[in-house]
Amino acid sequence: ECDLHQAPIKKFCKSCFRDKSVLDFSKTFDVIEGIKDLNVTFVFVHGGSASRALFRAHAMELKTKYGHGSILLDLPGHGSLVDTPLSLDSCATTLEGVLNKCGLLGEKQSDRKVIYVGASLGAYVGFHLLDKFQSLFDGAILIDCGQNVGPGASFKAKAGLVMLSYMGNHMSNATLFGMMKDVTKRSGADYKLMESTFGAGMFFDQAQEQVDCLRAVAPADKIPNLSLPILFMNGTKDYRDSEDKWLELCTNEKSQLHDYEGGDHFFTHHSKFVDDILTRWHEFALNI
Repeated sequence: ECDLHQAPIKKFCKSCFRDKSVLDFSKTFDVIEGIKDLNVTFVFVHGGSASRALFRAHAMELKTKYGHGSILLDLPGHGSLVDTPLSLDSCATTLEGVLNKCGLLGEKQSDRKVIYVGASLGAYVGFHLLDKFQSLFDGAILIDCGQNVGPGASFKAKAGLVMLSYMGNHMSNATLFGMMKDVTKRSGADYKLMESTFGAGMFFDQAQEQVDCLRAVAPADKIPNLSLPILFMNGTKDYRDSEDKWLELCTNEKSQLHDYEGGDHFFTHHSKFVDDILTRWHEFALNI
């Protein structure tokens, strides 16, 4: 069996990369059909530099174990939309287009539950997207967004964004890819990494635009506008200076916060947590 973290990094031209990637670049989102009678659909929005492949394995397990359906989309600047400029507005346009193609725009169907699932960048831009499209969702699961990185952010958070911006502007994709391999190795993340992350490729070209989006979102201003329940999930080793505040600002009494002891920013891809994560997503969907 190949040791992923010892595997060499190869450079490809754009056409060869698209041929080698596990992503299908002919489309910008994937649909995993669930069991019709259950009518639960999770809409997955990945983290920065990743793609719609990030939660595909989780989505397949949700179908196998519980019969739930999923939609997985690429954000602008990522995956099959790598050449599309990333901004909060382009994220909204992308989400709206995907929901429209999947028949989820317009009048809400009373027998269908639609759950937004965003991780890291997908969670932070999710505050903006949920504020804009709240009527289309029954609930939200927001992961790895316990730190305030927008207006009023701490010095540590601001410094982290400065570093992210510097690396994105001064380091090659190959170097950043190698750093990500090292980070996940130290993390202990081991769940479907080839299928979800490295086999799909990573997308660092719009790192500055990612930082701009993170700086612009003000969760403290958005959360009180949301009447839907939110399940926040973080790892205890991750930065989370505002997770309690985010929960307190929620207006729906079914909102929850769950921290995974010993988990970090990659806890969703630790095999030891995956079963519990999927169970919590399933129970959250049923109970809202």
